[in-house]
Amino acid sequence: MERRAATAKPVAAAAPASKPTGKAKSAAAPEPTDLKSVPLGKASDEELMRRAQNGDRQAFSLIYERYSSAVLSYLYRMLGNVEDVESIGQEVFLRAFRFAPTYRFPEKLSTWLFTITRNLAINNARRRKRSPVRNVTELNLEGVEVSGDPYQIATQATDNVEKQEEIARILKAMEDLPTDQKEVIVLGVFQDLSYAQMEAITGTKAVTLRSRMFHGLRKLAKMIGAEIDVPDKEG
Repeated sequence: MERRAATAKPVAAAAPASKPTGKAKSAAAPEPTDLKSVPLGKASDEELMRRAQNGDRQAFSLIYERYSSAVLSYLYRMLGNVEDVESIGQEVFLRAFRFAPTYRFPEKLSTWLFTITRNLAINNARRRKRSPVRNVTELNLEGVEVSGDPYQIATQATDNVEKQEEIARILKAMEDLPTDQKEVIVLGVFQDLSYAQMEAITGTKAVTLRSRMFHGLRKLAKMIGAEIDVPDKEG
């Protein structure tokens, strides 16, 4: 009996690759940069601030170096060449250090820092407007020699440091007034003389003195940024 040739069994096909049963997992968010992996001098402003928040005083010193000139420049533009601009600039960085925890990375450090600077500048301007000698006509320097160094004169006039700064600033501005206008302000405002008394001293008619007073005070107000009322003097 003829044997049948054994038929080869078909090779089982390779099992198809199993399909994913769920959505592919999204890539993990990148880890935040290791603060110590970036050299201090090459760190961004924002990275330096993060280090400062962790107590790195050297990082904050570098922030000061990067921004101190810009902060002072901003304050000078906002307030003018006033004596306390540099002290306000120091206060900006003192507050930035004190309130470092309020900074939120990755907010631009410059925005955060200049917000502090602007607020201090506005507060300073408001304080100056509230100064009791902001209106020049409220000054009375009777008996004080007003020729000479403005700061020495201011020291003789009052012990109040804020008033001293204001008086000195006014006296310095007066140096740019015409002599006749400066004279009537010194006599009428600082020495509190009446127009009749000033007329007797200067030999100039009261009506002319009134005109000089008006124009002189208006120029002075513009120079120092104050509101000045012309005094209504008798005589």
